[in-house]
Amino acid sequence: MVTGSQGNGRGIAACGRAFSLLIVAIPMVFGLSACSDRMLDTGPLGAITGEPSPVSDNSSPIRSMSGERSGYPNLGTVPPRPTDLTTEAQRQQAMDRLAQDRAASRRTREQTEAIQVPEPLPTPMAVPPKPDLRPGKS
Repeated sequence: MVTGSQGNGRGIAACGRAFSLLIVAIPMVFGLSACSDRMLDTGPLGAITGEPSPVSDNSSPIRSMSGERSGYPNLGTVPPRPTDLTTEAQRQQAMDRLAQDRAASRRTREQTEAIQVPEPLPTPMAVPPKPDLRPGKS
């Protein structure tokens, strides 16, 4: 014999199972609709709403491989060797010039650090005392 409280418990349990089924089923439905080819072009919202694809509806998932591309160079052609390369003597001359610049910079830094201040800096003022902030006092 089933009493009223046991019947209510079974109804609540059945309602809970149905609710949990909906929680699982709804994301699966929307998730599976996002697995279409259109999602690659329009995004998840466009795949659900059915917006037209901004790209052509080519059957190949790789869009650039479908047609003939003439913009790429032929790998059989090799450009000529560069002729405006510097010689070893020119590179050494540039390195010597950079070393001279570095030495001049260090001399300037040493001269700048050697400059002394003619008189000492003034002493800072004393820190004022904390204000007396009590309620009701102005």
